[in-house]
Amino acid sequence: MKKPIRVALSGSGFRLGAHLGALQAIEDAGYEVIELAGTSGGSIVASLYASGMSLDVLRELCMTLDWSPMMSFSPWALVTKQAFCSGNALLQFLQKLTDGKTFADLAIELKVIASDLLTEKEHEFSKATAPTMQIALAARASASIPIVFAPVPYGDVLCVDGGCTDNLPASNLTADDVPRLGIYLESDDAPLLPGAYGLKTLAPRIIDLLLASNEATHIALDTKDGATIVRVPTGYASSLDRNMAASTRQRLFNDGYNYTQGVLEKLAEPLTAV
Repeated sequence: MKKPIRVALSGSGFRLGAHLGALQAIEDAGYEVIELAGTSGGSIVASLYASGMSLDVLRELCMTLDWSPMMSFSPWALVTKQAFCSGNALLQFLQKLTDGKTFADLAIELKVIASDLLTEKEHEFSKATAPTMQIALAARASASIPIVFAPVPYGDVLCVDGGCTDNLPASNLTADDVPRLGIYLESDDAPLLPGAYGLKTLAPRIIDLLLASNEATHIALDTKDGATIVRVPTGYASSLDRNMAASTRQRLFNDGYNYTQGVLEKLAEPLTAV
């Protein structure tokens, strides 16, 4: 009989393979995910998984997909949306993969975290707050990197990337007797030497710097509240590498799997001892 578990997936950019490895380790350890919370890239993985897509299919998708068409620059979007990309291609892609499912259609409880520009606070999309909302739209909102993707309006909120307010939404998981696990992809970048660098180098570091401002506090509070955090070092992979090498994707998957497996084994030790 499978054991229930609640899982939160952090922002990841295009390092999605690490989250897939973590979910694979969770399944292999005999757990059944009954609730998922996701931010940004983590919300994309969480939404696809919650929609019923198997890990085998998800892995094949994320190990081979070139995300470049979802981030094509549009001068018109820059004028009308105040962003480099409209985000329409990403939304349509996610709608197709999730078959247009809404939060009310899901068997797994899903919570997608975005940041509301109007209130400058975290906003949670879920069955409780937006039952008829397509999960694809929620994931698109959560992954709206400021300036890169246009903000997403929905009801009385205007949303950008959830990582601006909560990059690891373990606190959004239901707190009860079921274990809560947060998968945190650490951007352990090595320092750069002084010099001139292009946007390709600086953009992901700027994003990581913004996220770091709230991550430590959230993780400390989540741990104090009883959640277990799996730290997966991923500094070797750029969060904005839209078509990263297959070897890097595989390394991300392996690291996500191995670090999560190690933490789950430690969690099981007291039970074994009894």
